[in-house]
Amino acid sequence: MTGISTSVGAAIAAALDRAEQLRSLGDRPARVRIMTIFGDDRSGLTIHASIRSNTPAELRAQHGLGTRCIPWDELDARAGELVGLVDAVVGEVTLAVKNAPPAERPSRSQGDVEIDKFGSLIDQFGRTLTHSAMAVLKDDQNPRMSADVGSEATMVAALKLAALAAFTANVSASDAQDELRLAIGDVMSKASASPELSGRPPLNS
Repeated sequence: MTGISTSVGAAIAAALDRAEQLRSLGDRPARVRIMTIFGDDRSGLTIHASIRSNTPAELRAQHGLGTRCIPWDELDARAGELVGLVDAVVGEVTLAVKNAPPAERPSRSQGDVEIDKFGSLIDQFGRTLTHSAMAVLKDDQNPRMSADVGSEATMVAALKLAALAAFTANVSASDAQDELRLAIGDVMSKASASPELSGRPPLNS
């Protein structure tokens, strides 16, 4: 038993070493996990690889890929395959991400008239969301908090909504971050230009 255990253990160690080698080869390395799974159709030693997705398309491209499993009753005989399986799962998700369609913001494919409507829609959403946030903050049924804490809660909720909307619209993480930077810069500019806003601008600014 000791010899078999050592053989499997050495194979797992070699597979982990190979995963670390592959991590050093690119700027977006795959994360490799070697897991023990019991009790379902994947029961066995499972190797899974994934690459951090920058766009919804990259996430969808990896769905269902990058996983290999050796059943427990075959592990002793197939332990030598583990390093090759690491190569296989990493290669699979790397190719999937490489071939994922680029994230194209829907608004960039619209004509001038549609872009004008898009801008109006942004303004309308902004007013509606601000009014909704103010209503929640003023609701007597909610716990009383300082204005700072209420604003922070509003920010976190808005970012969660923005993340969901970005995913639905196939907007990349970098584009979403750019929009956040632009929005913060716009608020800072307004605060600098207006003496009454030079402290902390209210939510309805």
